[in-house]
Amino acid sequence: MANETPSTGPVITNSLINRFRKSIIWLYVAVVAISIPIIYFTTRYQVYAEANKELSLLVDMVASVREYVASDIRPGLLRANMFESPGISGTVAISMVANHFKEKRPDYYIKAASDNPLNPRNSPEPLETELLTKFRANRDIKGVTEAGEIKGNRFLLSSRPSVANQECMICHGDPQKAPLPVTSKYGVTSGYNYRPDSVVGTIGVGVPLTDVNTLVMQRGLVAVGVITLIFSLIFFIINTLVKKSILGPITAITEAAMLLSKGDLEHEISVKQDGSEIGELANSFELLRRSLKWAMEQAKE
Repeated sequence: MANETPSTGPVITNSLINRFRKSIIWLYVAVVAISIPIIYFTTRYQVYAEANKELSLLVDMVASVREYVASDIRPGLLRANMFESPGISGTVAISMVANHFKEKRPDYYIKAASDNPLNPRNSPEPLETELLTKFRANRDIKGVTEAGEIKGNRFLLSSRPSVANQECMICHGDPQKAPLPVTSKYGVTSGYNYRPDSVVGTIGVGVPLTDVNTLVMQRGLVAVGVITLIFSLIFFIINTLVKKSILGPITAITEAAMLLSKGDLEHEISVKQDGSEIGELANSFELLRRSLKWAMEQAKE
């Protein structure tokens, strides 16, 4: 008894299906791999752009407070020989405004810092000390905007040098000549002996920087989920169409060709795909089968 040759139709079909599935999977992996860095840099840009926008508003607000004190409040008080600190000191005014602002927006940062302050609360944080050193080393620097950490929180910080002028000497010059309201409130050990036109501190405004990595993780998971859903739908739809329109007809043609090679001329090859390449291939095999069958019948007569 002769051994029957196993049908290669299912083998070819499975091979094509596996290649198709691998192609979809590799495409999915490539899209995810490309999406992650795009999400990261887009998120980072959006976070910093939003922080810069808010920072610009705060910087202008602080500058406006200083100008208001210097131009509209201080001259009248000095003429009247009145030394109310918030009225003659832009630093004190900013500190008071900052305290009220923090009650409403505790995540934000406003501070007039000095390494020789009247009020110990205005002592600089490490980042502010670095900026103060930078301003003193290069007087051409009018301001610095950079990301940094203050008290464990990350901010986009805009800092400008605080330069002493002659009017500052009234309260910050010789402690023995300082107004009594100032010395009685702050003492005479710190905040004095300033020199005109010297950098005595920094004025910093900071807006919170959302953790970029956390945002990337959140947006990345959402993006991967959406991509996975889309690819799953595409995979299901295309897999169904490929099986029906390509793999099914190819299997039918392959099986018919195998039967034809064994001498079975009665198995009609019928694939309903008129006008397509697969349909033309099926028609060609069917014409071959009919021609062989006619030839065999003629040979028997």
